[in-house]
Amino acid sequence: MNKIYNNNKSHLNILSNGSIWLYILMLIPTQLLMGCVDYNDEAKAISTNIQINPPVEFTVGGNLSDHTVTLTSNAGNTLTAKTDDKGVAEFNQIIPDVYTISTSWDIDQAEYTAATGKVASEGYFATISGNVNNQIIKSADKISLNTNLVAGASLLISKMYYAGSKDNNTKNYSAGQFLEIYNQTNSDIDVSGLYIGLIETNSTPAYTLDNLKDVYKDTVVLCKQIFRIPTKYSHMIAPGGTIILTNSAIDHTVNGAHEFNLLTADYEAKDVTGKTVNNSATPALELIYSSFSGISKMNILNGGPNGIIIFRTKENVASFKTTYAYGKTSGTLYSIVPKKYVIDGVDILKYSATGIDIATKHMSGDTDGGYTNINSINGYNGEVIYRKTSTRRGTDGHKILQDSNNSINDFQTSTTIKIREYDE
Repeated sequence: MNKIYNNNKSHLNILSNGSIWLYILMLIPTQLLMGCVDYNDEAKAISTNIQINPPVEFTVGGNLSDHTVTLTSNAGNTLTAKTDDKGVAEFNQIIPDVYTISTSWDIDQAEYTAATGKVASEGYFATISGNVNNQIIKSADKISLNTNLVAGASLLISKMYYAGSKDNNTKNYSAGQFLEIYNQTNSDIDVSGLYIGLIETNSTPAYTLDNLKDVYKDTVVLCKQIFRIPTKYSHMIAPGGTIILTNSAIDHTVNGAHEFNLLTADYEAKDVTGKTVNNSATPALELIYSSFSGISKMNILNGGPNGIIIFRTKENVASFKTTYAYGKTSGTLYSIVPKKYVIDGVDILKYSATGIDIATKHMSGDTDGGYTNINSINGYNGEVIYRKTSTRRGTDGHKILQDSNNSINDFQTSTTIKIREYDE
């Protein structure tokens, strides 16, 4: 220290006494000051354990071993590990980050009885599903993951093409958007009167999940549009069968390589403005509610976010209460749909190169515990989101699609999947 002082005597004479130590610290090499601090601590790989807790219905036992647990970072990176006989999945050499933790597996009639002590009906199947969003993992602490018993749904939202693509002239093309709904059961289902709701999906949600919980006790979803399959005639779907809903039931393959021939679509949302090409031979979806005057086609965003529910009720849906955005007394109005009527829901978030913003989720865990997305910020990449097939089959051999009530587990994307098909 004396050496430093003596070598800089002339400089110290012009410093006030209160500045001398600051000046001395400035002369000490930075490496010496930083020698005892490791700024890379947060980037060091760690190990952590995820403990699966069985559903509350599992009062007798249940097999918790050999189930896959998935960690998904907000950047979209995934890691998987299998559980041991105690339901613990061990992850080694992972980077501290914010993750979505999920797991799901199917059980049949015999497994249900063994785990609950209750006898299920013939052909019973269900899914065990667990999900936690925005979990910070930064230490080796054991993390607990609760699971729920999800009974198999009758109808599922099975496919959605909302991205659009580049047409033959490399221009943005979105006329060929469609939804597909699948019959999981072993019986014919009459879909007449089925409601299709497009969820309020503002980039800043009109109501966050916390807002919905505070105001509506987490019992509703908000829709910007509601359509209904006509009730004039019955429309039976066979086991493993589908219906396709679109804005334009034409052959779009003539316009772009990634487009679909939708001449066989079951229903069409007719565009009253005449800007979308409609097919007079395709029955019209009934528009029951729209937040936007003058928009009668399905208001689907090419880059997302999008959210879809299907539901049934005998109530007059056109008379459902409406609300403005949280805290507002003017602006856009949204229809308030009770969740008790919902059969299935899919939460689709907007892709971002820096990660998915979980704060923009519009559906709570009992409607969709996770989310899905395409891999393009603005869309027009030809990607379709569609459900994976499970290992189960119906009594007639038809595919049973994956339904863990968590779209992270249940959906994948493709640019080659065809309409009414679920394996590439």
